[in-house]
Amino acid sequence: MHAAPRTPAALRASSGAPRKNRQLLAITLGLGAAAAVVGGAPRTAHADVSSWFTGGGGYGVARSEARGEYDRATALSFSIGVGTTPTSSVVVGGLLRTTTYFTLGTDLDLSARVATGGFARGQWGLAFDLGPGWRSWARRSDYGGFPLHAMIVGGAPWGLQLGIGANLLSLDGGTSSQGAIALLEIDLLRLTVMRQGSTDRWWENPSPAGGRVR
Repeated sequence: MHAAPRTPAALRASSGAPRKNRQLLAITLGLGAAAAVVGGAPRTAHADVSSWFTGGGGYGVARSEARGEYDRATALSFSIGVGTTPTSSVVVGGLLRTTTYFTLGTDLDLSARVATGGFARGQWGLAFDLGPGWRSWARRSDYGGFPLHAMIVGGAPWGLQLGIGANLLSLDGGTSSQGAIALLEIDLLRLTVMRQGSTDRWWENPSPAGGRVR
């Protein structure tokens, strides 16, 4: 007996399977890398862990491959993460961030973070985030569905911070992402349990996480 000819729909489903497998592999590798960073951090005590929980808004741009133009949108972003002890001069951890571009869609990014000790302790400092992203956009094939997310965050006292980020490349071999974003945020944990330093003169934190650095 001869096998029945495959329909165009069946051929499309078959060709789409390897692409979906590559996407799942990219997500799995990204999750594993971030988990390894966070899970491998030394934790001598629960209080030694740095913590971040932020919310804020800003403005972003993303390039449409089909039209060859950049679309602009206001953005709302939230993030949560943990890292090594805040008493160190360098803190390493992981961060999960969700960013909604109004009129476009929502990104979910899982990043490794490297920060200065001052940043972790709610003072002046810097942090750098890098990791894979996933776009829930209906038109993600036009903007890149799995970008590489990178962001530099400048931290100030009272939990204030400014982030400048970019989405680029394509982790699934599809359309490359090209975009940027600027965010003004407040980190509620840098403002409260992590905070120490000069702000104690106005609002004392009697027991900062990880212990006080003199």
